[in-house]
Amino acid sequence: MGYKIKDHSDKSAVVEPVVALSSKEQFLFFVEEHRGLVWGGILLVVVLIGGLITLNWLSYQKQEEAWELQGKAQHVYLDRPLDDIEKGKTNIQRASGMFHDILKQYPATPSAKISSFLLGNSLMDAQNFEGAIEAYTSFVQEHAQDPILVGLVQQRLGLAQLLNGNREAAVSAFDAVLGNPHALNKDQVLFELAKLAESEEKIDEAVKRYKQLMQEFPLSPFSSEANLRVKVLAPEEVKESVEPEPTSGSIENPETSDHQSEEGEKDEKEGGK
Repeated sequence: MGYKIKDHSDKSAVVEPVVALSSKEQFLFFVEEHRGLVWGGILLVVVLIGGLITLNWLSYQKQEEAWELQGKAQHVYLDRPLDDIEKGKTNIQRASGMFHDILKQYPATPSAKISSFLLGNSLMDAQNFEGAIEAYTSFVQEHAQDPILVGLVQQRLGLAQLLNGNREAAVSAFDAVLGNPHALNKDQVLFELAKLAESEEKIDEAVKRYKQLMQEFPLSPFSSEANLRVKVLAPEEVKESVEPEPTSGSIENPETSDHQSEEGEKDEKEGGK
């Protein structure tokens, strides 16, 4: 006798089709499943944006404070009464301290760059040449990306070295300006080098520098002064550069010519007779 196995499966059950979700629906589904993670990321972004805004605001506040302090320092620096020399010296020292404070308290601000240059100038005015050399050298090292202003600072550095008794260092600083393709004060540096050579009685070198100045910068206000110095130091070269006047034989004197023609006519008449 055979047995029949009953099939208990529900034949009436229908297989549901697979529905494909769109990218938007998938994103919403992900957000729904990872709600805590998503809110944590949003909070982190908000915190970062708030931090950046706060940092920018603090940086702006520092710049404003630095500019305000620099304005006060410049006012003190320029306050030098002609009838009170001691007050002028005191103000220069005060200004030097204020410029130094700006560099220390606000090192990354735009005003710190200007304060560094003015610090060197104030130390020069106070005849603190070693301090000025240190300030100018620091400026050149930290702001090499500004070749125009660096050229001006290097010229000041050369003057400070010269006043401090170091001629070689001074000439090196001046030569650095001449080697700077973006420097706008090369004419003045050439004039300084020429004066330095003249003071040391190196006449040939001085004349050479003056001539270089006149040739390369003919429109410079120092060019006319250089021309006068060449006339004083090398007058023979100036005479040689002037074109020689024509000799008497090369140009016929009109009176002599007329006299000779009259004599020729008389000779022809006598010969005809």
